[in-house]
Formats: sequence, structure tokens, C-alpha cells
Amino acid sequence: MVQVAPVDALPATPEERLAALETAAQEYVRTQRPANTQRAYAADWKVWTRYVTQLGIPEDSATAGALVGFVVWLERQEAAPATVDRRLAGAVVGLRQHGAEPPKAATEAARAALNGYRRRLAEAGEKRGRGKAPAMEIKHLRLISAACPETLTGIRDRAVVLIAFSIAGRRSEVAALLVSDVVEAAEGLVITIRSGKTGGRTVAVPYGSHESTCPVRAWRAWLDASGVTEGPAFRRIDRHGRILGVLAAQSVGTIITTAGERAGVTVRFTGHSARAGLATEARRAGHDAKTISQHTGHAPNSPVLYDYMRTVDQWADNAVAGIGL
Repeated sequence: MVQVAPVDALPATPEERLAALETAAQEYVRTQRPANTQRAYAADWKVWTRYVTQLGIPEDSATAGALVGFVVWLERQEAAPATVDRRLAGAVVGLRQHGAEPPKAATEAARAALNGYRRRLAEAGEKRGRGKAPAMEIKHLRLISAACPETLTGIRDRAVVLIAFSIAGRRSEVAALLVSDVVEAAEGLVITIRSGKTGGRTVAVPYGSHESTCPVRAWRAWLDASGVTEGPAFRRIDRHGRILGVLAAQSVGTIITTAGERAGVTVRFTGHSARAGLATEARRAGHDAKTISQHTGHAPNSPVLYDYMRTVDQWADNAVAGIGL
């Protein structure tokens, strides 16, 4: 944990004290970020340093020209807009950590350049990057659950998919779950996600109305079959059916992808499909943005969340409907 030095240990002058407190504050904020976020920012900063080295400009260049140039540089490498967006955010964080605060006008100019890149791709009909993860729907969950074999691996896979969907979990969040994070209640499960992109959250998961897709029953079935009572909630299983160590986040994504393929689903799911699916299906059931965001951990005004909801909303109040076509 980052400690703020006692007053008598701080530098003598007020200016030096303020500088020391600023450094301590930045370090404190940095250590509060999830490990995955810190690694992503570190990778983004490496890309930034490669960019400034190629251009021969200072590492702490926080000007509009430097940031817009970064966007253009990434565009010329045919990076996906989502990748450029993330790299830009990581570069801004890195600049702040190095004592260079980009002016608002500079970040706005860089965002405008990124929007222009998106627009040009759209006008040209080009797509770059993997694109949006396909949302897993309830009809898919029924097929997936039915296709999971009644083996230890199949029981685990069913529980992983249904828990991931019911908590709208990122693959890293599902992999990090401990048995103690999942508490049984009369109405279902209370699950604590201890760390995530926007911090931890606790969500209530009620019993499902269909036994085959009920996350509560799937969780209990996994505990009964595995005998797991503490530590990591989901484990690796070897080909002999022996339970090993904790699942990696990538393995959670693989389980979700494989479960869809096993069920014969025509779309290829990724580790993010369960999260996208819960948000989409919750909107289809009539829940509002506040209720959904509290469960998923999205920011209330998250454009990603609204994109999920628009998949449903575009048909709910359609300007073309009912006009007599």
C-alpha cells in the first residue's frame, strides 16, 4: 500500500511538499487500478514511446500535435479504431504519470482525429479488428447447457457459462472468483466480483425459471461433482478428470467458445459474449439502463452498454413501424 510520508519527513519548502504529495497521489491512484488495466496501460505506453522515438520528439510531449500524430501513426499501421482508442487512453494516462498533463484541447483534437478515422472506414465499408463480440442469447444458453456432457468437465463448463452470463462477467472476473465469493441465499446466489475494470461489485443471481439454464443449480452441481470447498471457484481439469489449479482468464474464454461450438451455434462466441448477452437480454426483458449498469458494472452512461441496448431498442420504437408500408 502506498504511504503518504508524515509531515516531518516531507521536503522543507511548500513547493517541494506539494510535489512530493503529487507523486504519492499518482502512485496511490496507479496501485488502485486492476492488474489487467495496469498491464494494458504499460503496453500502451511502450507503443507511445516507440512512436515518439521514431519521430524524435520528447517522451512527455502532451501537445495536440503529438496526440493527433499518434492517432495518425496508428491509423497508418492499420490498427483497429478500438485499438487506437485504447492506445490513446493509455498514452494519456502515461503522460500524466510522467508529469505531463495533456490540455483538454489536445485530447479533444486527438478524439476528433479518431472519429474521422472511424468515419473514413465506415464510408469505405472497411472493417478492422475483431469487431463487437456476438451476444449470447437465452436460446443459445439452452443449446449450450443441453450439449454439455454429464462429465466433470461438462458440469464445470455449464457452470462457467451460466455464471459468466448471470453476472455479466468478463473472463478475468470469472477466473478470479473464489468459492467464498459465491454466497448462497434463499433466493439464489450473492456473488462478489472483487476486481474489475471499473472496480468491484456484488450482484444477486436469482434462481432461473428453467432448470437447464439456472446458474444457481449449475453452481451447486459443480460444487457437488468437484468437491471444491475453498479457493478458486473454477479449476482446470486434465484429460483423466483430475482437478488441477485455477483457470486462467484465457481458459474461461476458450470454455465459452468451445461450449458454443459443441452446441452447434452458428456464431462464434468469445469470452465477452456472455457479458454482452446479459446486457442485451436484460434490455429485452424491459430493464432500464440504471438497473443493467448496476449489475454489469458498466458506467451509467457507457456507450458500450447503450450499444448493447440499442440492439433491442432499434425495434422497440421504430420510426418505420406502423406507418402503413
